[in-house]
Amino acid sequence: MGNLKNLLVYISQTKTFSEECSVLAKIQVDNSFSLGWQKRDIIFVTNFSWEYKGVKAIVVGDEHYCAVRPRSIKTAIVPFLIEEGIIEKGKIYWNHDFDAYQLNLMGEAELGLNNFDAGLTDYGWRERWCMGSFFVKTSSKDIFERAKEIIFKNIEDETAMVELTKDAAINKRCKRLNITYDFGMRYVESNYKKAKKPLRVVHFHPKYQVVYPKPSYYWVWTWDVFVNGKNGLNKPLIDKRLIAIFNHHGIK
Repeated sequence: MGNLKNLLVYISQTKTFSEECSVLAKIQVDNSFSLGWQKRDIIFVTNFSWEYKGVKAIVVGDEHYCAVRPRSIKTAIVPFLIEEGIIEKGKIYWNHDFDAYQLNLMGEAELGLNNFDAGLTDYGWRERWCMGSFFVKTSSKDIFERAKEIIFKNIEDETAMVELTKDAAINKRCKRLNITYDFGMRYVESNYKKAKKPLRVVHFHPKYQVVYPKPSYYWVWTWDVFVNGKNGLNKPLIDKRLIAIFNHHGIK
């Protein structure tokens, strides 16, 4: 993967993974190995000891836990990771949720971040930043320092980044990436048209339900949408390789 690194952050008040993430963490490792990632390029940051198939978590202090906005910790911790050299100069770090799974190969060249400090994704169906999958470099440290201040005031990281990028000087340093790097659970048909193919990252909880607005409002399981093709495209959105990894970990 060259200078691209795979970063997953989980700071817990209970100093352990949730039941769901204990499974998803292993899926992330298996999926990364399946796509050719080297062990040294898969980086887990936790506040407790954890290891799976030779991938050992970097353990940091409990002070990084954000009680008011736990979902935003992976954004707030970026400046610390840069200060500690965990995020290294000259590298690009894909920082993403445990339920954002790489589907196909991707590389630093296609991201086009040479003249940017960060690469951010949106929802596709709306321009609001979606911080479930984004890319950072050491040069983005000051941006995320400001984001951390906002997050610890009980404001979600997505809102923080929206506010920060209203500043033209910051906005021009952040590249808006194609929805293919964070293809989510809603409006899959219109997002699929916008997405670069093949899809790079699919973002969904396997056991969640999502509302479909047409032909009338109804609930559908995300597993059916992504695996069984119960969507407006009438086709699965993930391949047999990734499905097999889910199945191996008891998700069917």
